[in-house]
Amino acid sequence: MIKNNLKIAIRILWKNKLFSLVNILSLSLSMAVGVVLFTGLKANHDTDHFHPNLNQLVRILTQETNEVEQTKWATAPLPLAPQMESISFIEKTVKVRLAGKHNLQTDGGDVPIDIKFSEPSFFDVFGFKLLSGNAQTLTDNPTSLFLTQKTAEKIFGNANALGQTVRFEKLGAYTVAGIIQDPPLETHLPIEAMLSMNAAEVLEKKGALSISAQNWGDFKSAAIYARLKSEEDLTQLNTTLQNYTRKLDKSSLQFLAQPIEAITPRNNDIKNDRDAGTDWTGIKIQLFLILALTLLSAFNYISLTLARAFSRAREVGIRKTIGATRRQIIGQFLIESTLVSLFALMFTMPCVEILTHYIPEMDVAFSYDIILFLGLLTYAGITGLVAGALPSWLLSAFKPIQVLRKMKNIKLFQSIAVYKALIVVQFSVTIMLMIVVVILADYEIKNHAIINSTVSPNILTLDLRGEKYGNLQNEISQLSQVETTLATNWYYKPMKKGKSSVQFNDKILEMYYVSIDPKTIETEGISLKSGQNFPKNMPQNTEQYVLVNEAAAKVIESESETLVGQTLLLDSAYVQVIGIMPNEIIGETAPLLYRYLPNEIATLTIKINPNTELEATKAIQSIWENHFPEKTANLQNLKDGYSSIGDRIGFFGGLALIVMIIAGLGILGIASYSVETRVKELGIRKVLGASNKELVWIVTKSFGILILIAGLIGVPAGLFGGDLIRQDLGSSLVDLSFINVSIGFGLVAIVGLLTVLSQTIRAAHVEPVKILKAE
Repeated sequence: MIKNNLKIAIRILWKNKLFSLVNILSLSLSMAVGVVLFTGLKANHDTDHFHPNLNQLVRILTQETNEVEQTKWATAPLPLAPQMESISFIEKTVKVRLAGKHNLQTDGGDVPIDIKFSEPSFFDVFGFKLLSGNAQTLTDNPTSLFLTQKTAEKIFGNANALGQTVRFEKLGAYTVAGIIQDPPLETHLPIEAMLSMNAAEVLEKKGALSISAQNWGDFKSAAIYARLKSEEDLTQLNTTLQNYTRKLDKSSLQFLAQPIEAITPRNNDIKNDRDAGTDWTGIKIQLFLILALTLLSAFNYISLTLARAFSRAREVGIRKTIGATRRQIIGQFLIESTLVSLFALMFTMPCVEILTHYIPEMDVAFSYDIILFLGLLTYAGITGLVAGALPSWLLSAFKPIQVLRKMKNIKLFQSIAVYKALIVVQFSVTIMLMIVVVILADYEIKNHAIINSTVSPNILTLDLRGEKYGNLQNEISQLSQVETTLATNWYYKPMKKGKSSVQFNDKILEMYYVSIDPKTIETEGISLKSGQNFPKNMPQNTEQYVLVNEAAAKVIESESETLVGQTLLLDSAYVQVIGIMPNEIIGETAPLLYRYLPNEIATLTIKINPNTELEATKAIQSIWENHFPEKTANLQNLKDGYSSIGDRIGFFGGLALIVMIIAGLGILGIASYSVETRVKELGIRKVLGASNKELVWIVTKSFGILILIAGLIGVPAGLFGGDLIRQDLGSSLVDLSFINVSIGFGLVAIVGLLTVLSQTIRAAHVEPVKILKAE
């Protein structure tokens, strides 16, 4: 029976190629995001699964206990590794020092590269492969450098990287001695460039790196891994690690082993583990979104299929007449919908591949194995079955006598409430999605407007690269093209923030801060909400005053206007709040402290005279080269740092267009079916003298009412989604206003009504004689 139904389904789909293509397109658009989410989940599941002997690999965690709290860290002190080497059931240990981003100097400017220091056993323990070079070089030559394929291509293009000498800012020159193959899957330990542990010791002696090799207290910048002789040794290892408890000045350290396979999904209780993948909450959210997209795909298929209900009715009647059971007909329709879903998946996968290749944020590595294959087939199969369930049930209920005598009298829905509910659900989901899209687009537009109105096009930012800036600032200030210079971490993209503990009365808060030049407020004409600016003669060695923005003031003190003049305990020093800054400065709405910390200044902000950018840039670069010839000047126009906002607005516009296309295709089917069921009524009304306009209004009016009902459901759902976005962004720019809601609802309503009109106008021009002659 299944084989016979499959043949019939394929023949019918081929016969109705255009309709099948529309259905496939509709399902493809709806399924695309679901497939992206599914491949993301697969990549998360596959993380680190390319390592050999995965069940025997462990990472050492540090459990720090102080007077306030107990914290687990994904890192461990390097002095622990030599002691672990004597444990009998450990085959090998690997030390990895995490150095973070360092600028590699090239002719085209600096390229930030993430550097890790390790040893030859790294390649023996993990599944990272060398395409060229010898791992032993990491021990024999402290100036050797290993690069991954992607990093080598980013730096040297298609040229051969081996033997090339590069220079890292503050770290010196190194020669490329090996190329690391890009891992086939995601990893919690991503590599761009690797230097030897011997190189780290040399840099420690030069003062370029902090001393970690023998420092138990520096446990946040290194990781220790081990390969056990057997996975059963894990419990014994954790027992043994209890013997290595370490006492520090203000805390104590304990150590425990975590299987590599247990790193992903990420455990949010473990700090310093940013590459561990998605946590369980994120996985559940993605599964929920996949389910929602499956339902959205199903609604579109249902509506488009019902639009052809009458053309399929005769087929059902004939098949039943010659002996087909209702079960067989249901099976045929379900096979049709499943085939359409599978064809849609075939269209969707190449699109997803292109997206993941060209959009860096979506570039994840996963394996095309049986699990992914079965998972995608299951997703497509479930989508097809859900989409085909209602149409197959309704169409299979046709009675042959009714079908073959008076097809126009057939009703798919015995109760009109079911039909209306289908329309309301379709509109509700679309209205909710559109309101969320409009709110996000409005946020980006407002943020962009604030930046345009706040940031002058005549401002340059110069990255100080950790250098003293006093003499440099004085010389730049004397240039004829320069109006003023400010030493601040504030006007910078990304903003250079620090984090401090703030204590006020009984409250203890963690809050971000930026270092700000006292001249900034006066120079930029910023009006404080209350209080005053920093005094002109600020001491550089002791901190006495602090400014807070409105958001920070509200968090610290509910009656924020009384905060000015109050004293806070900021880290370990008492400071006075002397002023409150407005929130909306360069889009900054999160709680933020403004401090004067000359030693933490990372950027010079240079305001130049109009139309002098080219001359000013050359002059500033010349001054920089005189002071710091070994470093490249990172100088850019501040406005350029925010150019990507326009791209994001375009992205939301494209997203809105996709939502509208999906909604239009779904509503088209429902509208077409509705008109077909009322053709006889419209013919009679026309005979009785109704005009075309009156006929159009009669059919369209009922849809308008259903759209309003859908709005009662979709609008609150959209507002709920918008509120979640506002909480996540922490910004008052996320506007849940009547205008945004009206735009979102109005766009869907207009598209819905235009789609309905495309069918009702066609029906209004029917010829009564052709419709009623069968009666």
